[in-house]
Amino acid sequence: MKRSTMVVGALLVASAGFALGAETRKSLVATYDTIADSILAAKKSERNVVTAILETHRGGARRAFNDGNWEEAAAQMALFANEGDNAVGGIRTRLLEGGHHHNAEGEAKGIYDDGYVVVTKACKRACLAASHALQTASDDAGRKAAWTAFEKASGEFVKGE
Repeated sequence: MKRSTMVVGALLVASAGFALGAETRKSLVATYDTIADSILAAKKSERNVVTAILETHRGGARRAFNDGNWEEAAAQMALFANEGDNAVGGIRTRLLEGGHHHNAEGEAKGIYDDGYVVVTKACKRACLAASHALQTASDDAGRKAAWTAFEKASGEFVKGE
């Protein structure tokens, strides 16, 4: 029995030595590393483009609000909450169908709606509520309160306008 244990041990050491000496070709590793860089860069680019979409809608809401165009301001607020219009939503759906979830961990925890990149569920709810409040406001105080709520909810999600 002692002899068979030694033989098995020798075989394990020999196979481990062989495995330690084997390696993946450097050119394949370099190519895979470049692909990983591209994937990570694409994720960063996705976040940047969605942030630019948000900045555009937040700026549009501000301009419309300042011009007294309440309907347009409310529409832009809702577009902010939804990370864009139906065309953007279609792209998000296509990415999801292809297996890409920008915030997969956040989706699993209930922080993000499926496919959302920047806007959290809490921000979305607050911005949609502010949009609705602006649409139904009957006086300047109500409109100002709705705008203040939108600015508070959306402000942390944009870099500038």
